[in-house]
Amino acid sequence: MNRLLLIIAGIGITVLIFSCSNKKAGNDATPAEQTELPPSLQSADKAVFLVRLSEKEQNELHVETLEVSSNFIDYSVTAPGVVFYAPEHSSIISTPINGQISKILKQEGSRVRKGEELYRVQSLEFGNLVSEYLQAFAEEQFQTNRLTRIKQLVEETISSRSELERATAEYQRAVASLRATYSKLKAVGVSDQEIKSFTGSEQIDPVLKIYAPIDGVIERSFVELGQSVNALENLSRVLDTRVVLVRGYLAPDDARLIVSGDSVTISKRENNEAVAKAVVTSINPGLDEDSRSVITNIILPTINGWPKPGENVRLEIITSSQKEVIAIPVEAITYDGNQAVVFVKKQNGIFEKRKIEVAEIRDEFVFVNSGLASGEEIAKTKVFSLKALSRFDIIAEE
Repeated sequence: MNRLLLIIAGIGITVLIFSCSNKKAGNDATPAEQTELPPSLQSADKAVFLVRLSEKEQNELHVETLEVSSNFIDYSVTAPGVVFYAPEHSSIISTPINGQISKILKQEGSRVRKGEELYRVQSLEFGNLVSEYLQAFAEEQFQTNRLTRIKQLVEETISSRSELERATAEYQRAVASLRATYSKLKAVGVSDQEIKSFTGSEQIDPVLKIYAPIDGVIERSFVELGQSVNALENLSRVLDTRVVLVRGYLAPDDARLIVSGDSVTISKRENNEAVAKAVVTSINPGLDEDSRSVITNIILPTINGWPKPGENVRLEIITSSQKEVIAIPVEAITYDGNQAVVFVKKQNGIFEKRKIEVAEIRDEFVFVNSGLASGEEIAKTKVFSLKALSRFDIIAEE
């Protein structure tokens, strides 16, 4: 009896061990079976999603396609602008010496030409400059004649070589002094003709004449007749409004696309009427501290007095891509989450849903960095219908 009980207990233990072993093996096999996912969910980044249209769907959708190509693309950038005085076409008139305004020949609003007399400044300082020049001129004439005489005496062996050397040195000092006084007169704006006239005049007139440095209009006067002025004090401002500087304020992302020489259309801000055409002259390398924009500079001849300094204008800059890119219409692209996708035609009724990398979106076009190649054909209509069908195919596959 005891032997029978031992046999039954041994059989029970063996069955229990065998049962646990089979259960463990069954549990280990379960994960392997769960990894067998539908093809559409395996390696999603590398998977090719095809949308197959039935003959009925092809007839109902009438999907239009477009062959893509890589080209240099022209597009426009719009920006606000402000008109300023053009460099070398505006000038501040100032007095180079201390004195008193003895005559004002042109008033505000008067048109002047380059070299035309504007002011006369009576100045003791100017009189001293003229006096120094005349003394240096007389000394140079004396030393020139003396050197000539001594050279003749040396040739006749009447004078020694040392006297000739001394006369030559004094002549050179006189020439240097004359040049120095001449430079001082030129520095205060005296012309060569006036300097020449000083030597033929019996009296010194201590009046400095101030001339217009450019053609233009007296925009503003800062002094009155009889007013005492100090050296470098402003007298007036002359503007030549036939040429102006237009500064355009670009967003940093737009500025990187613009280069010098790009064409610009400038229009009135209130009605957007195109008025003038020009080219980009230069682009500032950094951000403007006040506007936080990149400034582009445009030198522009005015048309019938427009635009005027201080006026706000609108700019449209036409530029092109720096390298060949693929551009597709905006309506040809859709998004799967945050991922841009297009539908590439493989054959009649079959489209591949493909991910692309977008460089930027401009106006009506999308510039593609990667994901498409020249010569491929993409759907440009019924894109949302194709997207819906692609999701239906994935669900059905699962």
